[in-house]
Amino acid sequence: MTKAHGHEQEDDVEKIAYSPSSSTTRSKAPESPLDPPYRSKYLSESENHDTFDASLPISTNPKSLNRLGSVHHAPGSAQNYSSGEKLARMTSGLSRMSSHRAMEMEEDLRRHISIHGKKRHSGDVLEDRVVVDLGEGEEEVILVDWLADDPENPFNWPTWRKYSILLTGVFITFTGAASLVSVGILSTWGTEYFHVSREMFILQLTLPMLSIAFTPMALAPLSEVVGRNVIYQVTSICNLLLFIPQCVSKNHNGVLAARFFQGAMSSVGNSMVGGTVSDMFFPKQRGTAMSVFSVMIFSAQASGIPALGWVGQNLGIRWSYIIQTIAAGLSVILNLVFLKETRADVLLSRRAKRLTEKTGKKHMCAADLQKSSLFSVMRISLVRPFQYLATEPIVTALSAWIGFAWSVVFIFQSSVILVFESYGFNPAQAASFEATLAIAAAIGFTCQFHQDHLYNRSAQNNGGRAPPEARLYWAAYGGLMFPLFCFIYAWTAKPGVVHWIVPALALVGSYVGVFMMYTGVYTYLADAYETYSSSAQASQSFARNLLGGLFPLFTAQMYKGMGYQYANTLVASVGLVLSAAPILLIFYGKALRKKSKVCSTLFKDE
Repeated sequence: MTKAHGHEQEDDVEKIAYSPSSSTTRSKAPESPLDPPYRSKYLSESENHDTFDASLPISTNPKSLNRLGSVHHAPGSAQNYSSGEKLARMTSGLSRMSSHRAMEMEEDLRRHISIHGKKRHSGDVLEDRVVVDLGEGEEEVILVDWLADDPENPFNWPTWRKYSILLTGVFITFTGAASLVSVGILSTWGTEYFHVSREMFILQLTLPMLSIAFTPMALAPLSEVVGRNVIYQVTSICNLLLFIPQCVSKNHNGVLAARFFQGAMSSVGNSMVGGTVSDMFFPKQRGTAMSVFSVMIFSAQASGIPALGWVGQNLGIRWSYIIQTIAAGLSVILNLVFLKETRADVLLSRRAKRLTEKTGKKHMCAADLQKSSLFSVMRISLVRPFQYLATEPIVTALSAWIGFAWSVVFIFQSSVILVFESYGFNPAQAASFEATLAIAAAIGFTCQFHQDHLYNRSAQNNGGRAPPEARLYWAAYGGLMFPLFCFIYAWTAKPGVVHWIVPALALVGSYVGVFMMYTGVYTYLADAYETYSSSAQASQSFARNLLGGLFPLFTAQMYKGMGYQYANTLVASVGLVLSAAPILLIFYGKALRKKSKVCSTLFKDE
């Protein structure tokens, strides 16, 4: 068994207490509708297995026939079911992934196999037999799940492999973020190059941000079904190809079309990396992993804006696109070398197919019971994130909060250039003040160690598993730091009165707040929604990128019309109001999760 951070005994405990296929401990059998023993009507009378308790209230919707079912069967018993009618009454529509019932039944299956499964046939997976109806009549299948120390389980991979995959994934985010945020500074020379207005040139940011907002609604949940690696690989190649028209064409409409589709391709860096972290890292390890992710995003903006600003000023705007193309090509190479599939359900499903070919007996994992058709998969992928955004108060509140904070980062791109140009700096020099993002990321990364300490202490006080709200302590501080330093930035940016170092330091403080908010939201949603974290991340990514794409369209006009001080004061005031979100979640998050259809299933034993 692979050990992380050298804490051998502690990690052994956690691998049992936090199985990727179960939110309960294997050392203590949870209450479950899958109570042994039973005798399946498709097995010999000498074999005992487990099934659903007939007393469990189940939907009788006749449309829900792609479902799991098992029966108590003993000769002469009152529960000797000889027809599919009783079976239908005891089953649930597992193909309807968006329904509370389907998810609850799948989680019960996972608990069941992790507790009662046995090593059979292959000897390298947990197995048990169930009766299912996959649309072609009832049939017996062998349900499989991971052994606790399985080396193919991403949770058990060596630390070096996990971080090589993580760093490769965040490089996708790095290149995408640097390309997007450079639009503001490149507008200084791009308007003349393309013979368009500044507002038209800024559409190179707005259009890809809009596609980034919508595309994860399909790609992120789809990755939970078909796997993440294939999506990473295909989108990175398409992203590279879409840089070609930007390098060779002066037709701005063509460049805008390429940028729009490029946003769709680069969206995986924003929406899927959080899911990849959830795939590989135990909860106590996610804080550090997500901090690495956040540092890379902030570093992309801190380096991308100044670097491409200097390139645009000295070499011309065409070379700024060429350099971005080179970075995209490097990302494709890194993806091919280092990325592997991390989605546990996908890996387990592939193993089940191999066992089916090897033994001739049909093997499946619990997630396979939801894969009825491509249409169903796409329907679920498109609907579930919007459903979470509309019906999950936790996702709604955090999406609004982090969405506004992230849009401020894009607002400040224009603000920083305008403010520091007023101090006498040229455009490239003014853009270099975005390096404050890198300083803020370094400070935020250091603060994350204390956040991890608070989280681990909470885990010790809660039987080894901290509630997701323990992820938000520093995020709550960050939510207050963000507007406080915005106020300072607003009223100290006075050339000839206050030295430029003062508003620069205020930028650092404000960005530290955003960093802690960003990291806190990602880790909180990963913990609170676990198996469905990519869908929750896609919801907040939608709000974050939608606002981030729209706000820059009117930023310059707002700052020039209202004045720097009052425009920044407005931003800080809204941030102060929204800072209540993480504070309220710390106190009332558990109650909200109990009312959530998704979280109440995942945390039913909390």
